[in-house]
Amino acid sequence: MRRLPIILISILFFFSSCDWQYESRPAKEKIHRFDRLVDEYVSLNSFSALQRMNTEYPQATRLLIEDVLEIGKVQEPRIEQRLRTYYLDSTMQVLLDAVHKEYPDLDDEEKELGEVFSKLKEIDPDFRIPEMYAQISGLNQSIVVGDGVLGISLDKYLGQDFDLYKKYYYLYQRSQFNRNRIVPDALYYYLSSSYPLYDAKPHTLLDFMLDYGKFTCVIARLRNVSPYEQAGIDKKRMQVYKKYETAIWNSMLKSGTLETKDLSVIRKFMIPQELSDVLTENEPAQIGIWIGIRIMESYMKNNPDVGLKELLRMHDYSNILEQSGYTPS
Repeated sequence: MRRLPIILISILFFFSSCDWQYESRPAKEKIHRFDRLVDEYVSLNSFSALQRMNTEYPQATRLLIEDVLEIGKVQEPRIEQRLRTYYLDSTMQVLLDAVHKEYPDLDDEEKELGEVFSKLKEIDPDFRIPEMYAQISGLNQSIVVGDGVLGISLDKYLGQDFDLYKKYYYLYQRSQFNRNRIVPDALYYYLSSSYPLYDAKPHTLLDFMLDYGKFTCVIARLRNVSPYEQAGIDKKRMQVYKKYETAIWNSMLKSGTLETKDLSVIRKFMIPQELSDVLTENEPAQIGIWIGIRIMESYMKNNPDVGLKELLRMHDYSNILEQSGYTPS
């Protein structure tokens, strides 16, 4: 089975002191078990299941075939047999079985996602609550976002000690493959897609850092968790980031790194990397996400009159940095 790399934080595509409070409403949104429908088609060669895939879930089916598995176009002759053959692979069967055992239901995830989306709809009436569905991606994309749809690949959330993961991923990568990452990942990728960076110009490292920090802080507030939990930053990383925050920030200012548009440099600061005990600007171990959160935390604290709706649409990150009053710890 072909393995694709972990998707980049969507910014590369791809704890605030404010006292905003929101009352939870009962969640009406449902995570449709598209994964079970696909499995029914594959296991039983069920024509009725195939029909339902094409009529009830046309966008999910197209995204799965064309963008996630990349096995062809939905209009191609016998594409359904190519899909079935893919899922009958022995590795895929292991994933299917593991998902059946780990996810008899998605009640908790469905409830929390529904509550947060309801809050977002209250904040911004133009916000579009997505149709959510579960799928099995063959260890490709964890979260898939389309036009008003949100796909969750359950085979990427089977726990960091899942045996198959050990063949393909390092421990620091596997630590994000636990069930408790479904909600934060789904919210982050959907919001960053709903309020994207302006695409008419190349973006700087500062843009990516503060874009990530903005969504992380907003989601954390709506979930009533810390932004560090939302971002999946464990205690060890927090300690190392705190230790090197000042030195790396000063080095970035001196070298002009904040203004770089070089994606190879941006990746070093923004995508998951092994944590070293000693961080430098050349080996920053993803400290950009930490600093981005810290700057947005400071901005929200010092600008309490800026509401979440306005904040979600703000992209002048140089101005946000200037008004944040941020100083390294």
